[in-house]
Amino acid sequence: MEDQLETSLERAASVEEKPSVEEQHSVQDVHWLTEKVIPPLPDLETRECQTFQWNITDWKALDKRVTGPEFDIGGYKWRILLFPQGNNDRDQIAVYLDSAESREQEPNWHVCAQFALLMSNPHDPTVYTMHAANHRFTTEEADWGFTRFHDIRRLEVPHAQSGVPLIDNGHTVITAVVRVYEDPTGVLWHNFHNYDSKSMTGFVGLKNQGATCYMNSLLQSLFFTNFFRKAVFEIPTDEDEPSKSVALALQRVFYQLATSSSSVGTTELTRSFGWDSLESFMQHDVQEFNRVLQDNLEGKMKGTAAEGAIQKLFVGKMKSYIKCINVDYESSRVENFYDIQLNVKGCKTLRESFANYIDVETLDGENKYQAEGHGLQDARKGVIFETLPPVLHLQLKRFEYDIERDAMVKINDRHEFPLEIDLAEFVAEGEEKRKAGSHGFNYTLHGVLVHSGDLHGGHYFALLKPERDGKWFRFDDDRVTQVTLKEVLDENYGGGDTSPENLASMSLAMRQLNRHKRFTNAYMLVYVRNSDMGEILKPLTTDDIPVHLLRRLDDEKAALETKRKEREESTLFFNAYVIADIDFKAHTGFDLFNPMAHLGKHIKVRKQETFNTFREVVASSYGYPEDQLRVWTLVKRQNDTVRTDSPIPDSELNTSMEIIRDKFGTRTQADMRFYVEVSDKNAKTPNGKSSWFQNDSQSGTIMIFIKYYDPFTSTLEGVGKLHVQKQSKVGEIVPQLLEKKGLPSSTAVKLFEEIKPTMIEPMKMKSTFNQCEIQGGDIVVFQKDLTPKEMTELQHQGLRPSAPQHYEYIFNRVVVEFKPKNEGDTTLQTHSIELSRKSSYDQVASKLAEKLETDPLHIQFTAAPTPGGQPRTPIRRSTNLLLQDMISPGYIYQGQVTPNVIYYEKLDMSIVELESKRLIKVNWLGPTLKDESPHELLLTKTSSIEALISNLLLKVKLSPNGTQKLRTFAVYNGKLVKEYAVNDPISSIHDPFSLYVEEIPVDEYEHTALEAVIPCFHFTGDISRLHSIPFKLVVKENEVFADTKSRIHARLGMNDKDFAKVKFVLFNSSTGKLNPIADGES
Repeated sequence: MEDQLETSLERAASVEEKPSVEEQHSVQDVHWLTEKVIPPLPDLETRECQTFQWNITDWKALDKRVTGPEFDIGGYKWRILLFPQGNNDRDQIAVYLDSAESREQEPNWHVCAQFALLMSNPHDPTVYTMHAANHRFTTEEADWGFTRFHDIRRLEVPHAQSGVPLIDNGHTVITAVVRVYEDPTGVLWHNFHNYDSKSMTGFVGLKNQGATCYMNSLLQSLFFTNFFRKAVFEIPTDEDEPSKSVALALQRVFYQLATSSSSVGTTELTRSFGWDSLESFMQHDVQEFNRVLQDNLEGKMKGTAAEGAIQKLFVGKMKSYIKCINVDYESSRVENFYDIQLNVKGCKTLRESFANYIDVETLDGENKYQAEGHGLQDARKGVIFETLPPVLHLQLKRFEYDIERDAMVKINDRHEFPLEIDLAEFVAEGEEKRKAGSHGFNYTLHGVLVHSGDLHGGHYFALLKPERDGKWFRFDDDRVTQVTLKEVLDENYGGGDTSPENLASMSLAMRQLNRHKRFTNAYMLVYVRNSDMGEILKPLTTDDIPVHLLRRLDDEKAALETKRKEREESTLFFNAYVIADIDFKAHTGFDLFNPMAHLGKHIKVRKQETFNTFREVVASSYGYPEDQLRVWTLVKRQNDTVRTDSPIPDSELNTSMEIIRDKFGTRTQADMRFYVEVSDKNAKTPNGKSSWFQNDSQSGTIMIFIKYYDPFTSTLEGVGKLHVQKQSKVGEIVPQLLEKKGLPSSTAVKLFEEIKPTMIEPMKMKSTFNQCEIQGGDIVVFQKDLTPKEMTELQHQGLRPSAPQHYEYIFNRVVVEFKPKNEGDTTLQTHSIELSRKSSYDQVASKLAEKLETDPLHIQFTAAPTPGGQPRTPIRRSTNLLLQDMISPGYIYQGQVTPNVIYYEKLDMSIVELESKRLIKVNWLGPTLKDESPHELLLTKTSSIEALISNLLLKVKLSPNGTQKLRTFAVYNGKLVKEYAVNDPISSIHDPFSLYVEEIPVDEYEHTALEAVIPCFHFTGDISRLHSIPFKLVVKENEVFADTKSRIHARLGMNDKDFAKVKFVLFNSSTGKLNPIADGES
């Protein structure tokens, strides 16, 4: 074959001019091949681009699969892989570019190449067919190309224009054009199958619970703010539970991000916020989430080594001011800020956004400022930064309310931000600025949090630089990849081409890329002050991790490892649970044993060991002679009771336990339960030999179990077993029963069959066991036959005279934990009390009252729901209410059966009196809506609003210059739903409503006929998204809206900075339209 193949290698060379459109192209034209057939892809760096030609001189002599000679491009070996007769398609030849590198490469070996394969006539290089592609060549995908390269039947058919075919007398040329690209991030064209973030980048991501990508991006940013992470680790949490402590849950997430080899879950963290699984599928506001998180942590940091860390890192100061131009007067207020919200709309760069933020407004003309002691004055109004924090969280206002569209919109405008920025010009002159020095406000970009999508949905990810002089990485939920600086900056400025002409000229792929670029942009930037970067990004050591956290996580790892081993062992072992007579005699409840109690033996059985070995282990564990021991299987019957089934014969001694389980066990259970019978009598077998055990099936006997009930102590115990003839009468075993229990032979007894917990049936002494339908493994209970006097006395003592009554009691028996509703009350303790589910409310109260040494009527109960266990609504007292209705049904949570819990509180009054009253929560409003104080009033249920107000006035003070007239109203979801008259009953106040009482303002109470009183409400974005407290406003005749705004400002009690963000509209309730109001309107 070698003499039929010729090769040539040709380097790519520069050509001055590209050929005209009409010019025919030749596979010998290196410029055309390298610049037009596979044009360089933008933003990628070419390592090398070459062409290679493979001359084939005898096509028909080729095998079904042929590899061409090796050639080198870009420092890698290549070859062409050819299937002349097709590869899975007999009608088409297949041609591939194949990496000729050794297949024994490291797991992450790859090379990224753009290539084209051409087949041409050997004499006329303008006759060709070609295909192009790009691919990431790996050890798993070492070749890539075209299975349907060209129709086999047309290979030797002359082309219409040239008159020559691709294969001319068995001769053809296959050309490979290969451009090898640099891959600085290691993920160019990666399909991310089996991608390992840890091995590729050294970092791991966070799992997305459904819609928690916004949270993941912020958490990664906080994690790599090392000073913050260290402060979080300094919070004492050794007594906390992860699902209830935000600090501990965050510590665990941070530790796992640093040490885990795979992505980390955040379920515990979201559960600590009080979110349910549904809320994890709902996107929350990132800024709001960050504030809630940091508020929680600040509270936990107080009084610890971490106190002040959040203030030190993220808090700066800004001054809001109004400075008169013509007189020496300034009104100012300094406030802390944790982040800065910057406008995107109308600002091309971050610097322009800062300039816009501190832009000064001139108050003149009709908008002059009322300066105290100076009257109306021209003034300048604005804000200025007094100090900037070491870590700047800049919130870019990508989402805004468009008043003209009456809807929230996303701002996708291009907005550039730099790697480094000096913000000194935006800081007020003063001591702080002088102390900082000339470079004290130089900041370097540390993180970019990105949103890709529109208002209604999208995806969040973070671009972060963990180390000062390190690389940038993309943290996209559970995947972490390295990125280029262009991916950090240019690709997240936003914008994109929107002109119809340019869009029309784009290919589909380019339009999709443009759309992605337009809707993918930064919404939060993290900058770190250069002078503090060493401290803020200082790496943590093991000493920074709390010891209790390490210990707890090590214990959890050990538990997981134990579970893993148990799973592995489950293929080799199964569990055997064994009980003997000694266990049965210690049992005081239903059945032969209590599966929840630690009675009997738990033996891990190797599946391949013999039954004989198992029996030796059992005999040794109980200390029984092996030959006096017989093993029975225990099975669950249809009525859910467990009884002996059959003995395992000695003929199975050499059988493996796996076969024993399959043969004598049940299909539904992987484990087995056994009863060990021990005999102390040698019996004669039918063949005259002695044996410790008879063959029950041959002798007509059955083995039954005996229990004894003592009515004088209300106790039940196991006595042992008996072998009885099925045709013998029940009464014949009475002497044996009395002897076993040591009772006088003259004692009169009653016998019962324990069929199931709710079915304890009396047995007739003169009937046979067969007539009583007694079978092997059944349980017979006996007790003394009481006289009427004895029964009466026992009942008076609170005891249970008969076995059926006792069984009913233990069936309904339950242990209840009574916990104080107010956990902060150290005078109250948790009490565990055994009760019957059939106990009445008063009986339950009496039992707890004994423990508390109080009056039962001075106790109020509150039920506990699943699964959190927090108190819910109080349980109303009723003489017909039973305990089973007071407790929540049992359930299993995280593999554990939860206890029955009822919360209680001690009352200062009788529950009877309390339940005749109603607790009303009411909010008193002061001169402004910010002056709100909550109060709780206990009122008789028949009370009116007048009584509510009278009780409230005992707790609040009216303004001495006010109207002394009160208004009571209810609010639901930010909407005024009802104003109450003084004679309205409090029963008309519905629980979901928020109740408010306020003193009617003077201007409203004294408004004239020329003035109107209108309702005002607050909303965000959409008119349906109401919030806060609605109020009433007096509209004065001929008053400009600027003055109306001042009155509204005073009524709301908002600071100037927040009030400046408020927009005002008139809402027409009949048309549903919103009309903006300008300051100059009246």
